[in-house]
Amino acid sequence: MLRECRRVLRPGGHLAFHTIQPAENLSKSQRRRVSAAGPSAVALRTTYRSLLSSAEFTDIVASDVTSNYRATLQRWTDATQTRQAEMRRVMGEEAYGERLADRSRALQAIDDGLLKRFQYAALRP
Repeated sequence: MLRECRRVLRPGGHLAFHTIQPAENLSKSQRRRVSAAGPSAVALRTTYRSLLSSAEFTDIVASDVTSNYRATLQRWTDATQTRQAEMRRVMGEEAYGERLADRSRALQAIDDGLLKRFQYAALRP
């Protein structure tokens, strides 16, 4: 996908995106826990910096925005719980419970230093 992004960008064009990823140097058990706590992309076996370089992007900047993401995730959780009657009605009991459990796992993984959110920016030369 990054190669296609590079192809459609004009020379000098910028690419920017956010992603959730595991912290560096995790043990196998920590990786399993992160895989359960985050989106499917956290199972990535390489780094986004490496992927961007392989797609021939340059001037790669990675900014850790985990604290901002954690605050947003907490606000989503709080709002979901505050409006739980409506959310249960709209989502259904099972989906509501799964949503809260997923967010709780993600918050705990962030608090334990296992899950990170980064903003990447890169240049198409």
